[in-house]
Amino acid sequence: MNSTARTTFQDELVNLQSLVLDLGQKVKDNGELLLQSLKNKETISELSQQIKEKDKQIDNARWQVHDFGDQLIVLQQPVAKDFRQIITSIQVTDNLERIGDHFKKVAKLSDKISLAEVELPEEIIEMANSALKMLTEAITAYSEMFKGKENKVALLDDHVDYLYKQTVKKIVLLIKNAPEDKIDSLSKLFFVVQNFERAADHAAKIGQLVNFAVTGERK
Repeated sequence: MNSTARTTFQDELVNLQSLVLDLGQKVKDNGELLLQSLKNKETISELSQQIKEKDKQIDNARWQVHDFGDQLIVLQQPVAKDFRQIITSIQVTDNLERIGDHFKKVAKLSDKISLAEVELPEEIIEMANSALKMLTEAITAYSEMFKGKENKVALLDDHVDYLYKQTVKKIVLLIKNAPEDKIDSLSKLFFVVQNFERAADHAAKIGQLVNFAVTGERK
């Protein structure tokens, strides 16, 4: 590959990275809207609708990355490290899209739960904050992948797992002491925290994928 072709290819890699980071920002925006809706129950219906609409943009952006990445592989025939970066970009995109799906699921659940009449455990807000922090760290890790930087995003998942267990215990106690007409709404909180826990898992996976792209080693 001559220097001109190499420069063009590097430009294309930058374009690919920009597409992934744009997608990541869309997912992060939805996560922040979701957190806002949980903190201010009066906005839940309006913000949930916004989240579901923005999720359509996330789905479209995912396939845009896939198409662009596939095109680079076919036309440029990249060497091993470049190939890892392209494949990782596609895999990161898939994990970002799944995080977006989990945020959308929480938004849909929020519509079905009468949160104004239900005590929302503070641990759920803390879980949402932690999952969003992991997402932010994962996006940063990917943005630095082409600089050859490793990350420790996956280590943050232990705290989210701990919060998950504590929150489940709290919900169980709430259900035990709740009147019958509140039990159905409270039971749906299990699925809310489960989605935040899985979103954090995907953020951890992004960190691991980036480290593999950088080092070529699976840890």
